[in-house]
Amino acid sequence: GEPDMPPLGISGGIADQMGAIMLAYGIVNAVVARERFGIGQEVNSSHLGSMTFLQGLSLSMNLMAGIAMPRSFRSQAGNPLWNHYRCADDQWIALAMLQPDRYWADFCRAIGRPELGTDERFKDMGVRAINREECCAIIDEAFATRPRAEWLQRLNDDAGDFIYTVVNSVDDLPKDPQVLANDYIVEMDHPDYGPTKMVGVPVGLSETPGSIRTAAPELGQDTELVLMDLLGWDFDRITELREKEAI
Repeated sequence: GEPDMPPLGISGGIADQMGAIMLAYGIVNAVVARERFGIGQEVNSSHLGSMTFLQGLSLSMNLMAGIAMPRSFRSQAGNPLWNHYRCADDQWIALAMLQPDRYWADFCRAIGRPELGTDERFKDMGVRAINREECCAIIDEAFATRPRAEWLQRLNDDAGDFIYTVVNSVDDLPKDPQVLANDYIVEMDHPDYGPTKMVGVPVGLSETPGSIRTAAPELGQDTELVLMDLLGWDFDRITELREKEAI
């Protein structure tokens, strides 16, 4: 968020997911170590450790330079080509050009303001940082003149080789062509609900690709199989536990 905003809540159990991902990563490391060195070992991870690692860039800046990565106003971005802008249809585009001088003249031409490329206020990264509010305001005005689809086409057709993307909402993702082409959202036949869209597998394997094959099990659906396969219990013992409502 911006400096004058309260902390923003992030939904979706990010720490839960990152903790699980890091644990899986640790398990893979342990399996490789077992194959190479013939040793087994305990693997552990935590929400705290996972989220700390996820913020490694900001934390490293703090550790090495003793400064916190500051929150900033969008209207005061030190690099106006690393910022997001609202288009005429209220959709947003994010620019991500970390070497702005390389792109500046071409970008000014693409947004219909070629004179800005040589304007003394904006001619290089240093003076753009000084005049950041004015620069961001001019780019804001430019993007507000066309809908996002037109800007995407215009930036794509230009020879400037710009780095940019759309700002998606969750509602946009099921329609995103790259999401669909990569099977990041797939459809499966759910036993209760019929054809159902689900989040797919984010990692691709050339020979043994993952897939969504079944729905999540019902509560207790696999209890008998687990007790039989892992503990070696027979049906009589399992039936006895069911009659006692222990399982």
